Amino acid sequence: MVELDRLNQLMLDYLDPEVKLVLDVGKYTIEAGGKRIRPILMMEVCRMLSEGCERVAPLAVGIEYIHMASLLHDDVVDGALTRRGRPSANLIFGNQAVVLGGDYFYAKALWLYAVYGNLKAVELVSRAVMHMSQSQILELNSIGKILSEEEYLRIIDGKTGALFSASMGVGALMGGSPLYEEFYSIGLKVGRAFQLIDDALDYSGSEDQLGKPVGNDLKEGKCTYPLISVMSHLDIDWVMDRFGKGDTEELRRKVVSLGGVENTRERAKLEIKEVINYLKSFENSETLIEILESVVKRDR
Repeated sequence: MVELDRLNQLMLDYLDPEVKLVLDVGKYTIEAGGKRIRPILMMEVCRMLSEGCERVAPLAVGIEYIHMASLLHDDVVDGALTRRGRPSANLIFGNQAVVLGGDYFYAKALWLYAVYGNLKAVELVSRAVMHMSQSQILELNSIGKILSEEEYLRIIDGKTGALFSASMGVGALMGGSPLYEEFYSIGLKVGRAFQLIDDALDYSGSEDQLGKPVGNDLKEGKCTYPLISVMSHLDIDWVMDRFGKGDTEELRRKVVSLGGVENTRERAKLEIKEVINYLKSFENSETLIEILESVVKRDR
């Protein structure tokens, strides 16, 4: 809790725009809360590898700014009405202000990396943002289509995994480790597990837990792992008559009854297990491993 409070305060402190509307959008987004899993992972990787990791705090703030910018832009693209249990920023401030506010978050993140990081840190986070942006376009182009597992993983590895890669890679880099590219690679698996759990919760969670409507993916025509994992048991024409079309509740219930949620959670556990096995060779990895285990146990 202390770590979260400190992160939230740093995010407000570093925001520091000159235009009040940018501040209003930023404060509204920050004060909505969040798990802050990406900056926490960055700081914990650094702490595992090195003492005196205060220098990584501004970079941890920067990675969360990038995440928040992507959420702001996603909500505009999706026409979202809620985020974390309250009206989405685009509903309050309008699409134009929110897109430009997201741009400010991106710019501020790069400024933090230029001032407090180094050229390699800038390269790692820029690589992640490029990967993330391209995968979000891939997802947009996949709406209404039934995907293969390979296509789905390609999307989530960029959409979610890339920023986890940067979080762990930059944490290792700032911790003085020459293994920062290995941490970048295993971060992809952490992000994959995180997104798998998100996708499972969209089928089995509740609006009170998630702070947003349940079943959105099916309603929007997004094909995720719960559906992919049981497609061999379903008639494709029956699915397509319901997928992304009006009342998708019957399809959601069928996927759940066939074990789609359990399949997805098990796949997430396999991804995290690989990461934990890698980290066990490092001293002082207990806290980091505990955080990673919580990724696949969460219910929101």
